[in-house]
Amino acid sequence: MDVPAHVYSFVTKDYHTEAANTAIDEDINPIDGASLALIDFEYLAAATAHIASFMYAGGVGGTGSRNTASVLALSGQKNITCTNAPLDPAGNAAAASDIIAFQLTDGTWEWDTVASIAGSVVTCTNNITGVDAGAGGTAIAALGKVMILGVVGDALSQKVSCTASVVTRLDGLSLVHPYPGEPWHLSITNITNAGFLYRVVCAHINKSAV
Repeated sequence: MDVPAHVYSFVTKDYHTEAANTAIDEDINPIDGASLALIDFEYLAAATAHIASFMYAGGVGGTGSRNTASVLALSGQKNITCTNAPLDPAGNAAAASDIIAFQLTDGTWEWDTVASIAGSVVTCTNNITGVDAGAGGTAIAALGKVMILGVVGDALSQKVSCTASVVTRLDGLSLVHPYPGEPWHLSITNITNAGFLYRVVCAHINKSAV
């Protein structure tokens, strides 16, 4: 397998299946200063074609989807006050069940879903764990990254078509995230007949999409 760029590190996801009509979901975390790239993918769609969506924040009104915290957010609480009005990737006001990812003070990422929106404040479904296991310390620094990736129906994603009854394999540099230092959320439709994700390998690389 050739990787035509310097690789800082890898993200790997192993075998994952779900009952039919339950999406197969994986969070793929970035690192600062590098772009996520898909370099290995293997999936069996069984008897129905499935679509794999590598979702990301941005799109119409991208500053609301690719957002930041205007003030610090504490662990053990659910609220994140955003710099810009929270939007989904389609440019609509963010709403309950939208996928959200935010960068913690140590550079790692935490994932949740939106419970509700009030002005610029996002209330998450779960308490923020942060770097101190919810003990009440600073979890997200002021101007820390807050990404609203929405839902698959927002249609902002890079897609892989997985043919029915065939193992779909991608080997080598296949997709590159459009924004360095930002995450992907992989969601596979898994409709009608259960599919099987054998593996995903992503790399953090020193090249950006153009």
